[in-house]
Amino acid sequence: MIEIRKIYKKDIPSLMEEQSFWNHEFLSISKHRLYAHYKNPNSDADDIVLLLSYLNQELVGYMGIFIDKIVLDGKNDKIGWLSTWWVHPKTKGTGIGREILNTMYDANGGKIGISQFTPSAKRVYDKSGYFYTLKENQGVKAVLRSNLSFVLPTIYPSTKSLLPLWKAMDTGLNVFVNIKLSLQKQSVQSRLKGISLEYLNTIDTETQQLINRHNKGHISPKNNDFFEWLKAYHWVQEAPLLSMTNKAKYEFSMCDQSFNIYFIKIIRNHHCIGFVALQKRNFVSKLLFAYYDDSKYAAIVSDVIKLQAMEQNTREIICYDPSIRDNFKKSGVFLYKTNKLKQSIISKVYNKSDFNDVVMNFGDGDCSFA
Repeated sequence: MIEIRKIYKKDIPSLMEEQSFWNHEFLSISKHRLYAHYKNPNSDADDIVLLLSYLNQELVGYMGIFIDKIVLDGKNDKIGWLSTWWVHPKTKGTGIGREILNTMYDANGGKIGISQFTPSAKRVYDKSGYFYTLKENQGVKAVLRSNLSFVLPTIYPSTKSLLPLWKAMDTGLNVFVNIKLSLQKQSVQSRLKGISLEYLNTIDTETQQLINRHNKGHISPKNNDFFEWLKAYHWVQEAPLLSMTNKAKYEFSMCDQSFNIYFIKIIRNHHCIGFVALQKRNFVSKLLFAYYDDSKYAAIVSDVIKLQAMEQNTREIICYDPSIRDNFKKSGVFLYKTNKLKQSIISKVYNKSDFNDVVMNFGDGDCSFA
């Protein structure tokens, strides 16, 4: 018999102390991700954060959801972005996966969306009939340095045993790449003469005013409550001793050797002209949000991102902001660039099928967190 247990925000303190849940053979969520949901400023006590699926009283699957606020056609609403969905392989053919999805859909009044997904998951979502395409964002992966140790095992999992070789090749190749970048860095710095930066952990009034001027049409306008929460409660914890953690018990992002979020206020002539939120995980940086006048300052904001990547030994930058993406594609700083596509879908319950007037940032949905 299939049973679904609903975990609400108000249940989180007691679940944190439920030892049988945390000692299970697999994790349905990490403690720090669960606690982040508890601190989510956009969710209420009776909002669901997690579904647990049982088959004959045995825990065999789960689905996580991130509650957010959105604006469509000028109307404020709530949405649950599906963030995790996993069922034990031994349950294949039992219908548990679909039962979890149906339960989550019903429990949220159909107000759900997915901000990124695998091709196999997309087929299930399409088959459900619940969703419209929200956006298909065109982006770029701009590669600064050799990153074979990440790329090859990702594309060809059978090569993981050769990881020491790929790392050695990266080290050797990047000796020469870094010489090239050190020369290009001087040129970038010269272009940024007169620009100063502030690294923030909270959004000041001037920066919020800039954000408000440049968030027209954004599906989820951001404020200081969101940014402070994003900065304080990472879903991925930095774990230098990664091999000693229990991350293998969780099928999704839990911890990594390095992880951080950067809020950068860009200043010229004592005035804020831009704000960017960057995520860096190991050697990969992602531009989550960018607010600026793209008719004036796209090159400056792009150069700030490039310069930080040079300084941090970043190997790849992933970007979906149209103006910065186009700047990166023309830049000679990078070894090469590849196109990226980020698809998102949203429930038909919102009675909207044309989303040309909607802006979906890379960091919207659950993409800021993992």
